Amino acid sequence: MEIKKIKMVKKFRIFFLNHFLLFVFFTICIIGTFTSEYFFTITNLQNMIRNMAVPGLLALGVSFVFLVSRIDLSVGSLTIFGPILAVSSLAFLGDIFDFKVLVRGNQYANSALYIVIVSLITGVVVGLLNGIGVMYGKITSFIMTLAMMKALWGLNYVLTHGHAFYLQIPTFTWMGTLNIFYVPFSTWVYVLLTIIASFIMKYTLVGKRIYSIGGDEKTARLAGINVNFWIIFAFTLSGFCASVAGLLFSSRLQTVDAPLAVGFELTAIAFAVVGGVSLTGGRGSPYRAFLGTIVMGALFSLFSMWGLNTWHRNIVVGIIIILVVMLDQRKNRLGRI
Repeated sequence: MEIKKIKMVKKFRIFFLNHFLLFVFFTICIIGTFTSEYFFTITNLQNMIRNMAVPGLLALGVSFVFLVSRIDLSVGSLTIFGPILAVSSLAFLGDIFDFKVLVRGNQYANSALYIVIVSLITGVVVGLLNGIGVMYGKITSFIMTLAMMKALWGLNYVLTHGHAFYLQIPTFTWMGTLNIFYVPFSTWVYVLLTIIASFIMKYTLVGKRIYSIGGDEKTARLAGINVNFWIIFAFTLSGFCASVAGLLFSSRLQTVDAPLAVGFELTAIAFAVVGGVSLTGGRGSPYRAFLGTIVMGALFSLFSMWGLNTWHRNIVVGIIIILVVMLDQRKNRLGRI
């Protein structure tokens, strides 16, 4: 009888931990309703889901890396590095071959397609380099991606010379301004990629391989899984998601500048771990990262209603990361009982 009672208590505690997000989300909504008359307005809801897209995409990307028991700190700097590299490289080529790319100071006036292609390729290449450095260079993912983060921030300032590039071209900025059925285009992109990622992780061999590696890397190797390939693949997916986020972010702001996206890596980590993506690997999903994004997005929207600035948000993000990691460790211990 005592054993049965212990098992029931254990199941209840695990159930509470697994559904804690729903409690938090409804609590935020209730508080928002009673503290601000603007919380549930169409305008605020549009802004809330629009603001979720970029950090949500970054959280989706880092989730793949978390699932293989690694970490990626470079996604914040990579977010803006792709568009900066695209604009600055074409401006450099314009000076060499004598065609005009920048007009009226630093206003970019050329191909939007070039920005998109270069940004996506840059994201994939940087992610690939991170993965290769970790698996073949034998550098821990924390050090490798931290070094990459610092290098990219430095390059962002070198390429822009400390000045912003303005991307006021209709063929590019529409991504940041278009609404489809009252929902921002960037949000549609984020939701679509989340659905695709969720399907891949749940129903395909890719997901099985990634979960196997995160669950027990040594056993995965013994089972014949190419661990190096799939971990590098996870980093590459993270880089791709960061590049998509960068395109949507810069198209909305209609500018690229070195200081932009500072701190986005920690926000992405917070969104993912709040959703239940374990830092120890093998547990979580793109859908869980999506739930974390919704909860944190609602919380940030509430902060805006209260007039709190970015620094207050950073304090909360740091506290949340610590609390969620503690809960994650608690859940791991309960799972071993």
